[in-house]
Amino acid sequence: ELYKVIKGLDPVGQQLLVLKLQGYSTAEIAGKLGITEKAVYRRMDRIKEKIKKYYFTNIKYSVIVTA
Repeated sequence: ELYKVIKGLDPVGQQLLVLKLQGYSTAEIAGKLGITEKAVYRRMDRIKEKIKKYYFTNIKYSVIVTA
């Protein structure tokens, strides 16, 4: 299910998330992607919000319906 959220991200967002999951620091990610550290933080915040929104609208709802 999380795959749908990841697939919906733009290419830079996908790269950022993969690098973060691989354990790269914010500074390393910024350097690899050619963006500022602040941009990395902003993008990660947006990605987290998308994941939360997906979770609460799809997974939580399906638990309520099946319960």
